Amino acid sequence: MKDWSIQVLGLSWDGETAYVIPLHHPQSPFNRKWLQVLPHLKRTLERKDLKLVGQNAKHDNVQLAGGKIFLEHTFDIMLAAHLIDENRPKNLGYLSQAYLGADNYKDLDLKPDKILKIPLRDLASYNGLDVGYTYQLKGKLIEELKAQPRSLRLFSKLLMPASHVIQQVEMRGMYVDQERLYDRIGELQSHIEKRTDLMKSHMAKSWREDFNFNSTQQVARWLYSPRKKGGLGLPITHFTKTGNASTNEDAVLEHMTHPVVKALLEYRTLQLKWMNTYLAAWATRLDANSRMHPIYKLYGTVTGRLSGDLQQVPRDTFIRSVIGAPPGWRFVGADYSQIELRIAAHVADERRMKRAYVLGEDLHAVTAASIMGIPQSEVGKEQRKKAKPVNFGFLYGMYPAKFQNYAAKNYGVSFSMAECEIFREKYFELYPDLVKWHRRVRRIVQDRQYVVSPLGRVRHLPDVLSRERSVSMEAERQAINSPVQGCATDLMLFAMTQIHPYLKPNEAAMIMTNHDQIGFEIREDKVDYYAPLIKDVMEDLPLKKTFGLDLSVPIIADVEIGQYWQGIDDAAGLGFTGYS
Repeated sequence: MKDWSIQVLGLSWDGETAYVIPLHHPQSPFNRKWLQVLPHLKRTLERKDLKLVGQNAKHDNVQLAGGKIFLEHTFDIMLAAHLIDENRPKNLGYLSQAYLGADNYKDLDLKPDKILKIPLRDLASYNGLDVGYTYQLKGKLIEELKAQPRSLRLFSKLLMPASHVIQQVEMRGMYVDQERLYDRIGELQSHIEKRTDLMKSHMAKSWREDFNFNSTQQVARWLYSPRKKGGLGLPITHFTKTGNASTNEDAVLEHMTHPVVKALLEYRTLQLKWMNTYLAAWATRLDANSRMHPIYKLYGTVTGRLSGDLQQVPRDTFIRSVIGAPPGWRFVGADYSQIELRIAAHVADERRMKRAYVLGEDLHAVTAASIMGIPQSEVGKEQRKKAKPVNFGFLYGMYPAKFQNYAAKNYGVSFSMAECEIFREKYFELYPDLVKWHRRVRRIVQDRQYVVSPLGRVRHLPDVLSRERSVSMEAERQAINSPVQGCATDLMLFAMTQIHPYLKPNEAAMIMTNHDQIGFEIREDKVDYYAPLIKDVMEDLPLKKTFGLDLSVPIIADVEIGQYWQGIDDAAGLGFTGYS
């Protein structure tokens, strides 16, 4: 791990006394020989009889692994606190004050460029309180978990094992094809410059040289200033909270017809998202082996969905296929097929959906045939493409106005408002048990202020009692979709824990996860062995034995093999979908 170092390491055996070991710090007696201390720490910390407690332990373990110390904690207070109440803060400062009545001690600036300037005594005191409070919090949180047996089971059987597996995924990292990465950065820059030149041709010459298209204030001035002053003279339709003219994409720009606005929207996608957030940023994160190490958070969302720096990557070959497998290895992607729809069919006891899955029908084709009034045999690629947003949008009760924007933005499908209204009506005629499910969940959350997923994950929704109807309606919407979305992620995480013991690091490894997909790199001569094994494990999870869940629909995993993450059959392509 490049430039690896730990400044101070803190340990506590009883929560009362903390032992602080200063390593890489100017005032440390070990400062020049701190690497020689690590083997002694390794022998102690890797003892099999130790039960380790940590706060965001995965992060600490990844850091320690850089020093060849490999740990797995038995209890992570951040994960436990998140599972008990996902809405509250999970940081150690808050938890120590809330549970232990501790004073606020989180007043040091621990940024990498500042930490070595902090006096060692102050740093050691801070670190000692960290480990002492961490140990003490474990006792408080375990009692709360014991009072909720399903939460305790989810914590011990899923979250802690998943944390250990994700730790391995982060440490291994993903291989990035650097030649392809830099080629695409260059091509992307060319597309950005074309749009920049087009936009500058529609503004006054005096503005062009120093104009910043990333500045919302400058863009607003250009869009709304009168033509005689060099602007486009477009009408102002929305304002920001501070009273300025808005350039929000969803509310404003997507509804403008001026051709230069299309260039602006494309520029924002290409420069701010594709270039700054992904390709250019990835180029700075590669280690000596051309690997990028993602970061995943098991506590990052209130729904239970995994959060991380790969979760929002566009579904475009141009971006995704710079990630893959090194020479001699293959990238294997295993996706759960329509997993949210399957879980919803089970939870809602929706008979037509369940029948489709039990019979092996394609639910998108079933929906397309019904809403378009054609036989399933006539459903083609375009009809199926239109059915996808219908299924995923109306599943949770989305209304026509929001659905119209959702379908266009997420699936590139345009519907008239009349079509949205008709398709929504036909959708619930086809799947009437979804309506009953929505009503049932709304009654439950109004009564209890929480809902529970099929695996036992609790989603607390106190806002459902709000007197503001928009707030309470949002809580009701979350009550419907959170258990399904959270369960989908939990199944994927459980699959990762079940697959991991079968993988030999010199033959196969998990290198990433993205929503309902797990990515692997597998040695070429071992693909035929591991690919079917992965599929079998994912489709035959011991859910009933482990969690008491007996799903009423089959879960299916689709496995693809290639050299890259997406567009894996297009090893040489430089396709640029959707832009010219």
